[in-house]
Amino acid sequence: RIDVAQNVLVRIEASDGAVGWGEATAAPTMTGELAAGMVAAVEHLAPLLVGQDVRLHAALAERCAQAIHGNGGAKSAIDMACWDILGKASNLPVCELLGGRFGDSVDLYRAISQEAPEVMASKVAGYREEGYRRFQLKVGEHDVERDIARIHAVANELEPGDILVADANTGWLKHEAIRVCRGVRDVDVYIEQPC
Repeated sequence: RIDVAQNVLVRIEASDGAVGWGEATAAPTMTGELAAGMVAAVEHLAPLLVGQDVRLHAALAERCAQAIHGNGGAKSAIDMACWDILGKASNLPVCELLGGRFGDSVDLYRAISQEAPEVMASKVAGYREEGYRRFQLKVGEHDVERDIARIHAVANELEPGDILVADANTGWLKHEAIRVCRGVRDVDVYIEQPC
């Protein structure tokens, strides 16, 4: 359970005064990165960016890769800030710079937090009324039987076309993930980040 997210914001200012923002979330249990480490990595990389052309993303990425191993969150935040500047300078949305916009909407998943199976299942109808058709269950607290019951309970509330994902956020051990997969083999469900 994560009660507070620690985000790292990166602000890059170009020589013409344009400002770009990037963000990364520290998720030590999933990526191994702590906020303090991400800040230290950004501070380590910042001098390498001075005087560089933000339009040359591949060159900047290579400079960062050569300067420090890993630290994907810090590097990602820097990359986002560079794209933000480029989008502002070209007066184009970043999605256009990355190849174009595909459609006018995005189907969102509605997360259903860990609770008793029947409580989680009872939330599906309300979320469907809000327009959701994709549901992501938060599971993975080392209680395999309860997670199996959660998946079955929510699956029983789905309608044709609904999508179900059980996201353990790396909360299961390998043998637990295998038990869950066997226990829900009759359910149309995606298993996300099991171990």
